[in-house]
Amino acid sequence: MLTTLVRRSIVVFLLAGLLGASAIVRTRAQPRSAATPQAAVDPDVITGVVTSFAGPEAGVWVIAETTFGTKFRKIVITDDKGRYLLPQLPSGNYKVWVRGYGLVDSEPVDAKPGTRLDLDAVLAPTPKAAAQYYPPAYWVALLKIPTKSEFPMTVPAPPPLPSLLGPQKLTHGYVRTDPPSVIANQAEWLYDLKGCWTCHSVGGKSTREIPMGLGPFKTSTEAWERSMSSSQAGRYMIQEMDKLGHERALAMYADWGDRIEKGALPPVPPRPQGVERNVVVTVWDWSVRSAFLHALISTDKRNPTVNANGPIFGAEWSGGALAVVDPVENTKALIPIPLPDESERSKQIRFSPQTQLAPSVYFGDELVWDDPINPGPITMDEKGRVWFNVENQLHNADYCKAGSKNPFAVNSPREDYGKGVDYYDQKTGKFGFVRLCFKATRIAFSDDKDNTLYFTVQGDPGGIGWLNVRQWEQTHNDEKSQGWCPADHRVDKPGAYGISYNPVDGSVWYSNIQKMPGRMVRMTKGSNPPASCTTEVYEVPYDPKGNGPGGSHSRGIDIDTHGVVWTPLTGEGVLASFDRSKCKPIPTGDAAMTGKACPEGWTLYPIPGPTFKSDPTVKSDYNYYMFIDRYNSLGLGNNAVVVDGANSDSLIVFQQETKTWIRMTVPYPMGFFSRFLDARVDDPKGGWKGRGAFAANEMRGSQLTEGGRSMTSTLAHFQVRPDPLAK
Repeated sequence: MLTTLVRRSIVVFLLAGLLGASAIVRTRAQPRSAATPQAAVDPDVITGVVTSFAGPEAGVWVIAETTFGTKFRKIVITDDKGRYLLPQLPSGNYKVWVRGYGLVDSEPVDAKPGTRLDLDAVLAPTPKAAAQYYPPAYWVALLKIPTKSEFPMTVPAPPPLPSLLGPQKLTHGYVRTDPPSVIANQAEWLYDLKGCWTCHSVGGKSTREIPMGLGPFKTSTEAWERSMSSSQAGRYMIQEMDKLGHERALAMYADWGDRIEKGALPPVPPRPQGVERNVVVTVWDWSVRSAFLHALISTDKRNPTVNANGPIFGAEWSGGALAVVDPVENTKALIPIPLPDESERSKQIRFSPQTQLAPSVYFGDELVWDDPINPGPITMDEKGRVWFNVENQLHNADYCKAGSKNPFAVNSPREDYGKGVDYYDQKTGKFGFVRLCFKATRIAFSDDKDNTLYFTVQGDPGGIGWLNVRQWEQTHNDEKSQGWCPADHRVDKPGAYGISYNPVDGSVWYSNIQKMPGRMVRMTKGSNPPASCTTEVYEVPYDPKGNGPGGSHSRGIDIDTHGVVWTPLTGEGVLASFDRSKCKPIPTGDAAMTGKACPEGWTLYPIPGPTFKSDPTVKSDYNYYMFIDRYNSLGLGNNAVVVDGANSDSLIVFQQETKTWIRMTVPYPMGFFSRFLDARVDDPKGGWKGRGAFAANEMRGSQLTEGGRSMTSTLAHFQVRPDPLAK
């Protein structure tokens, strides 16, 4: 049976052939005639009907855009009769237009709140024109990935960097090493493929086409090599690609680009359906051009009413600052982050190389990233203070190192590469600094009496670290207020990434991205750490030949109010849950270290979305991180599981009770790549208007999104109405 969207596409393409494409293009939408009887329109609303030659257009986006202290957009979706209602619009002059699958953008119309405005949708004259609005995941689905039968696969050592790129100059964080000689299965290959997708989406216009400005090349592979080598991140992109085999990977991308240039088109995405049409998205420009806004926070996860209606804070990795959006005043700001010793700033190693293999496509020889302190994962406490990981010290203190009497240093000395955690008190405008001995990665508060702030510890020996915030506030003694527990020495490659505190039993869980298959590690510090620290490892059920889901690593991790641990498996596109209470018995000793115990604790849920054309068993989206909405802050129920569709411009919500999925898309600007998210209750009695989730475009290089060179990051607020016309 043909879908409505396909039937409409057939109609428009037939009309284009009979009448000429220009005959079906409407020049602009017009307000309904004043002579037509009208119901009163609320002063903060724009409402109307969207129609095209095919009739009412259901499931398309209506976008209203203006500028206050920063650029502001409100986006809604039409109901089954093509009706729309843009709610809660601040007074101003807006441009309003229609975007949707099967359409091309209508010409923006000037309008003010309090207006009834019927809009003409513009049917796409060709399938190629329609496809320009599809999310990146649909375009990258055309990539020809190897099938499971092609593994194990031998990967040669990478060749020297091409002479056209100049001599190789290594910088901290960009070490060129030989990849493994053999990739065992497709799951491992997918993890390496999607390694590039941890920084930016692949499949958007900026990543599927070679810019004309790069000049002529003899072959497509040369063009792709030059494109991937561009900018300060060029070394990293080449390094990641080489894990797949330098020549083979270039040939794969070149073939993909050539087929697209010759007219290959992705599958057609479905338009929003059901509850998805109730979603309202508000989008603000955030931070600065070329931003790398790494993470955000709006509230205290333990109490989502904290900081109600207050500013949203983002860690601006590339700018060494806190980026701020005030969602009430519709303004943005950037707060530079100081160091405890400012003389160390110039001595800090930059995360981004301060040279380029080849000039940037967007900025030429300009080095846009100068990033010595790298503010990253971020959270908020019960006082509304913002805590974030940062490079706030040049060298570790002596009490971190071997020879110290510090019991943690005796157990596991930390000679160097410790980081720190800062806090920003928005009431006073002042920063506080804590120097940590360990290299903190992710961050999460407990709900214990000490208000313990937990961290994952990067690299071997992995494990967790913590700051006793209550004690630190009383003493400001960095040494006495912190501790760390390495993972048990029997755990193979225990490196840690995502972290979550279990509110049921006080344990701390983290995801492991150093070893296949995906694993989650449970740790407790006990009453006398480090001697009392415990470790348990749980491995995702896995076929070593790569048949079936479950092989790929997990990044994001969170725990619901029942103590069930959730994580997306990034390679295949699967949401996994693990319920330790199902383990009979709970593993101990060596059994707790292998990860093989308790397969009965796992449940796997395929995440909806496009699949690779060459292997329909594998999703082409990328699910970087996740969030458990424990307290119905979004309005989709307690313990709703939210994963980011980093390659599909969306958040994807799994409702546990009904086992249903809801996709919430940011259609404009295209290229919405979210990493971290949370949800807040601004008014517990305000219905849908008082609730919502926040996420941001946290791509490394906001210039890769729609808007190009001058584009900043964007912040999105997702709300769910009871119906598409609710005010």
